[in-house]
Amino acid sequence: MYELLLILHFLGLALGVGAGFAGLTLRRSVKGLPPAELGPLMQRFSVVGKNGSYGLLLLIVSGIALSLYRGFRETLAWGGPAFHAKLTLVILMCGVFGYLQVLQKKARTGGGAAVLTRIPKVATLMLILGVSVVIAAVLAFK
Repeated sequence: MYELLLILHFLGLALGVGAGFAGLTLRRSVKGLPPAELGPLMQRFSVVGKNGSYGLLLLIVSGIALSLYRGFRETLAWGGPAFHAKLTLVILMCGVFGYLQVLQKKARTGGGAAVLTRIPKVATLMLILGVSVVIAAVLAFK
């Protein structure tokens, strides 16, 4: 059972961080397009973000299940300070993810240029947090 939970945890990680890297690559590839072309194209690309949503959900659910399986006290002791840092980063990432969802909804309902310029910055922050979670996890459970 532990191995299955670990596999699901890594699949969630791959979906989430992979979506972040895909978004970064897509944003760079459309740089300089006129707004008339960019809007519809980014709407189509937004489906990649669903992978990030599913990945984050799978990561959180499997992480809680892994901790329950091993025991929270044992997991906290085993991971030490790096695990606490990882948990803190995951909480921050969830907050930033929620903010990103709000921005994306505003963009879909005609939020204007101010909203559209914030989305890439927040998405990049999500990617940085995701990579930081990976680093903290490796340090915690080496």
